[in-house]
Amino acid sequence: MSHVTADPAAFNDPALDVCLPFLINEGAFRGRFVRLNNAATEILKRHNDPEPVARLLAESMVAAIALAGGLKYDGVFTFQVQGQGPVRTLVTDVTSGGHLRGCVKFDDDELRREFERPHAPGARPLLLGSGGHMAFTVDQGPDTERYQGIVDLAGESISDAVHHYFRQSEQLESALKIAIAPPLEGQDSWRAAGLIIQRMPEGGGVKHFDVEDMEDAWRAAVILLGSLTDAELLSPDLSPLRLLSQLYGTVGVRVTTPKPISAKCRCSKERSERIIASFPVEEVKSFAEDGEVRMTCEFCHESYIFPESQLDAIAAKHRHNQ
Repeated sequence: MSHVTADPAAFNDPALDVCLPFLINEGAFRGRFVRLNNAATEILKRHNDPEPVARLLAESMVAAIALAGGLKYDGVFTFQVQGQGPVRTLVTDVTSGGHLRGCVKFDDDELRREFERPHAPGARPLLLGSGGHMAFTVDQGPDTERYQGIVDLAGESISDAVHHYFRQSEQLESALKIAIAPPLEGQDSWRAAGLIIQRMPEGGGVKHFDVEDMEDAWRAAVILLGSLTDAELLSPDLSPLRLLSQLYGTVGVRVTTPKPISAKCRCSKERSERIIASFPVEEVKSFAEDGEVRMTCEFCHESYIFPESQLDAIAAKHRHNQ
């Protein structure tokens, strides 16, 4: 039976953008269920990237939220992939308040050539290439030490890369499943979802589980996760609580406080001014076009325009505030 420890109204809505933590097998294993509807759609529509690239960005957003949900932090969790294929950089970050953003950089010509070349049946195009690395960073402000984990890329998907990270860099056994659905014809709504389970650190599990029972229980939990279909993960009719109850109800699932997720960038005109003021005024003026310097956020594509005649005053103001 499922045991609920938070207000059910917060996670019974199938359309809610949410990260829902949970425990199974009497607390021996923990997990997070992530579902993105509005947030994924808003971010991906802003970028209007080719569908395969947008799908990869959506995967990275789900992975970032699933991973960040297992940490206690007050700041920003950043998930970054540096590839050596058509997709050069993927950056997604999520704040401790649930504010999500993401962006991707890719080479149009290389992307076209990758899709034109022959592929084995069932093989996915290698958008990230065969090299590169993946990094996780937790930044809690200037007065704290940043945590960063880096691992070489492996596999053909974001899930493969995350599994490789945990095998190489973490002591926690983990399993992650991600599903993405691009907009249907005539629509513009993306759907993205994921579910991660992890074994608790040694000594943190249930005391009466012996080693063999714990191994069997973990294998069973992973098999159940593997039985979950993309359609179930993404279903607009299946609430997070109901999905978890159907999947892990037989072994006992306890959900905890959900975290709503929303698409929200941290850029602002003030931040852009500070960036401008960090460079020599004459250098900034060299970028002016038609008497204006325009700064466009890579994440949300918001543009901030500064008249060339105001650049000296901006530099003076920020020197005064230092």
